Amino acid sequence: MTTVALDIHPGRSKRYPAGPSFLPRFVSGRMFRQTAVESMTESARRYGDLVHYTVFGRHIYQLNHPELVEDFLLKDANKHHRGIVMQRAKIVLGEGLLTSEEPLHMRQRRLAQPAFLRQRIAAYGEVIGQNAAGISESWKRGSVRDVHEDMLELALRIVGKCLFDLDVQSHEEVKKVSTAVDAFMGFLPLAILPFSEQIQRLPLPAMKRIRKGQADLDAIIYGMIRERRRSPGDRGDLLSMLLEAVDVDDSSGRMSDQQVHDECLTIMLAGHETIANALSFALWLIAKHPEVQTRLWQEARTVLGDRTSTAEDYSRLPYATQVFSETMRLYPPVWVTARTCVEPYEIAGYAIAKGAVLVAPQFVVHRDPRFYADPLRFDPDRFAVDKRETARPRPRFAFFPFAAGSRQCIGEGLAWMEGVLSLVTIVRDWRLSLPEGSAEIALNPAISLRPKHGVPLLVERRG
Repeated sequence: MTTVALDIHPGRSKRYPAGPSFLPRFVSGRMFRQTAVESMTESARRYGDLVHYTVFGRHIYQLNHPELVEDFLLKDANKHHRGIVMQRAKIVLGEGLLTSEEPLHMRQRRLAQPAFLRQRIAAYGEVIGQNAAGISESWKRGSVRDVHEDMLELALRIVGKCLFDLDVQSHEEVKKVSTAVDAFMGFLPLAILPFSEQIQRLPLPAMKRIRKGQADLDAIIYGMIRERRRSPGDRGDLLSMLLEAVDVDDSSGRMSDQQVHDECLTIMLAGHETIANALSFALWLIAKHPEVQTRLWQEARTVLGDRTSTAEDYSRLPYATQVFSETMRLYPPVWVTARTCVEPYEIAGYAIAKGAVLVAPQFVVHRDPRFYADPLRFDPDRFAVDKRETARPRPRFAFFPFAAGSRQCIGEGLAWMEGVLSLVTIVRDWRLSLPEGSAEIALNPAISLRPKHGVPLLVERRG
């Protein structure tokens, strides 16, 4: 139980905290007109730190305060299973790190962890730098590019090489995986509907696209597994480690091909989608803020000069790290963390029943004016070390883009390095600006937070 003074409004009964009623939202159509981030932001503003509402009969509790989030992710973590979407995503992802429950989840995490240790991530730095430079060199001066498409390709090439020693170079390969990801993102609306399991069996166009994408990725991943089984050995990537790892605490020993497949699929989808979205939002923000772009370019020129970035550069790029941090504050790729209660317990005096859904929206908490002055303003200096040390410290969970606890993103270290090194490579080479008549970027809060209509930017080669 938290000890801070929480802003919790009493509901119509003592049984639930306050929140929006389902029927008026449904009848008026407001629940269909608003995006999920708009709805959650409005609920936090109107009803405070703990909000209750129902969606098609399912009780949902929204946690909007860092202290509640901390209890949710750490102290009470064993009282939850994955949220509805991730549970139902097993139809696509199988039993990977995103979807599996204990004890399988901890076993899989233990076997995959060595691929994300500091020394391994350092070895990936050269791959990041080379691929970021390759994407940069493919641009044409004076053109308007959808940088979201470019960042999806960049992130796919990096995750393919670092984690699977796979050179994803052809446009056909990139398009195949990107199409599979798009189909998977379309799975979200189906997952939260009543009778979703029955809907998934229908010959709907969305389900056909999901199954086609699944078949394409299965062919790629199982092909890699077969090839590695024939020629075993450590190539320094995740796939090698998964195939060679032996779990000393489990009598079954090594992973089956199915288990290896599920982990590879999870990391390929999640590992390239989220970082591509973060980089796309970052490039859009610096295009809107020339003063930030200039400081970033100066740091990039000072640290990199004309050479390709490496892992050693990462610690020498503090301002780029601030820019990437501020981007993930405003536009966190994982914009909400959800769990399903499996053991009744209390939150702030309210009884949470088994089967209830709990959501901790990063998008809402990261923009709370109690913890961030002028919270909608893009200000990378919020994350400057000297400012953090002198200002009143923010609660730890006022910023949690990678979650925490046993479910903390296993690839966080790689994500930071990939984001920072890619960002400085592009900004060193190109001046970015908004095309004439550009509108505010539209958001698509699917399984990850995506730009809804791409990110078109005008790119001009720097001298």
